[in-house]
Amino acid sequence: MIARSRRRPALALAGLAAVAVVAFAVAAEPAIRVLDAWARATPPGAENGAVYLKIVNHGGADRLIGARTKAARNAELHASVTSDGVVEMRHLDALPIASSATVELAPGGTHVMLVGLGAQLEPGEHLELTLIFAIAGEIAVDVAVVDPRGPPAAAHEHEHHAP
Repeated sequence: MIARSRRRPALALAGLAAVAVVAFAVAAEPAIRVLDAWARATPPGAENGAVYLKIVNHGGADRLIGARTKAARNAELHASVTSDGVVEMRHLDALPIASSATVELAPGGTHVMLVGLGAQLEPGEHLELTLIFAIAGEIAVDVAVVDPRGPPAAAHEHEHHAP
């Protein structure tokens, strides 16, 4: 009878340890991942540029509320909107990221506008961009600068996530 009662606490302890390991593994998976970040190279003298990327949300709803980079004076969220055949860019205060959704920032749509570039963006270079989310916090993103005609296959190999 004594041996049997000693096994119960050991089994209970082992069960709690297994639950803790599973909980840690789930908590370690980032809710927000950033994929395929790229910017087109800019011509000499260009004051502005744009960054495009995909945001994959594996968690609850969040909002992209800002961005910053040392490559430009400001990094702003913008959306291109067509009205009466005229394309306009509108500043966004935030970009909703629904639960379990993928949001793509792409040419002709939503993007991170780099305002007041410090230097020309050259193909093959990289710039660091920090995305700021209301819940996930800050995510540092390595942005590949590509040929002005579009992203190369290599631009799709980068993944970033919240710590």
